Amino acid sequence: MDWKGQYRLRHNWSKGICRVTEVEFSHPYGRSALVAFCAGIIFTVDRDNWLRAKSTKMPAYYLAEISLAKLRTPLAALPTAMAAMVGSHPNTIEVVLGFEDGHFGIYNLDIAASALKFRTTCAGSTSGSITTIASLYPCILLASDHKVLSLFKITTDSDARSRLLPKEPALLSCLEADSILEPLSISIRSVGSDIVSSIVYSFYHVGCGWSLGIQELHFSLSDLQQKCSRLTTTVDSQYGVCPPLGQIYSRIDTPCAWGATNTKGGLCMRPAEPAIHHQETPTSVSYSHPYLITAHTDNTLTVYLVVSTSAGLYVKGAQRLWGHTSSVSAVQVSDRGRAVSVSSRGDEVRVWELEALVSAFGRQQARRHGKSIRVSPGNRQGDISELRSSSPTKTNALLQTTGFPHRMPEISGCIGFDDQCVLLLRGNGLDVHMLECYDFT
Repeated sequence: MDWKGQYRLRHNWSKGICRVTEVEFSHPYGRSALVAFCAGIIFTVDRDNWLRAKSTKMPAYYLAEISLAKLRTPLAALPTAMAAMVGSHPNTIEVVLGFEDGHFGIYNLDIAASALKFRTTCAGSTSGSITTIASLYPCILLASDHKVLSLFKITTDSDARSRLLPKEPALLSCLEADSILEPLSISIRSVGSDIVSSIVYSFYHVGCGWSLGIQELHFSLSDLQQKCSRLTTTVDSQYGVCPPLGQIYSRIDTPCAWGATNTKGGLCMRPAEPAIHHQETPTSVSYSHPYLITAHTDNTLTVYLVVSTSAGLYVKGAQRLWGHTSSVSAVQVSDRGRAVSVSSRGDEVRVWELEALVSAFGRQQARRHGKSIRVSPGNRQGDISELRSSSPTKTNALLQTTGFPHRMPEISGCIGFDDQCVLLLRGNGLDVHMLECYDFT
């Protein structure tokens, strides 16, 4: 155990100290850049339709690459979405590529051998273009532009030599929505012997403005059967109404119907005005159970705690987070309570530690935990943890230190982060993007 390295890593995260590396890559004309991040490996699909893998430690060099041209369908469909997950064997990563005709392909990276191989393909459950992918081996969750959500399970078969051969993924469930609005977030997690797929979507509520709906689908991996489906919203939390300690909803299809406390005639007693009112749709949504967080154009974020038990699903508490000095365009949160948010101009990256905050929901101490650290690549110790924006002089010095141009292109998105680094995508509106790796080691 490298205790010194662990201490330095924890210290750097707490102060926002890091080193940034930029790598330029071209993406297909007229399409969004496809980038995925898993276990320290960056996957990209370039303009020439090559799937390439590189390490965050050496992002300028490829570990492996494979051409998609020979593996396309007869219609030569173009890739539109990508996700990566740790595979079934050590040192392997499964990459899922979705295409504009609704089919998807699975590729395998052997890290030790530095080799990318095609594994299998599937026609999918819709003809619409795949827009979002979430994955957790052996399950794949797909969302299409036709508002169709599909859950697949990767299966294997044994031949005479007892080797595992890939079969076409099995469809577990398919849902179609009529009124789901962007942005949305899909995710998969494992709970015992079950797989839980979650869909978070935006909708407008007359009383508290833009709110979020959360739907869970529970599946048993043993027989591939759906066990239950549950639905809740953030509306009650935006009104400041929370279930009493130790109680949850008595009916999962009516999130307001919990117990007798805080109720009258079976209905929730809400205040006349909501505590949190969003007049505009969120710019970004991220859900990694139990943390749900949204970004907004009014320079704020909102964090919720989602509680899921065997008896029900509900949202406990909500709080606005201040710290950004401009509109927040992207946010991501991990299941351990760390979140990374980015301003629309890309000149402000902040790290939030949410575990202490959500544990204090409903108490006065909650406000004391809603602070963030501004990431300052290339800076010395200084006053990095201050929550106000840097002066123009400091900003110009930072740009020169890190090698950014004087006017930085806008951030296209937060690709992901782990314990050691944050990966951002910066675009210039043309066909060239910059991958920025913020290394905290």
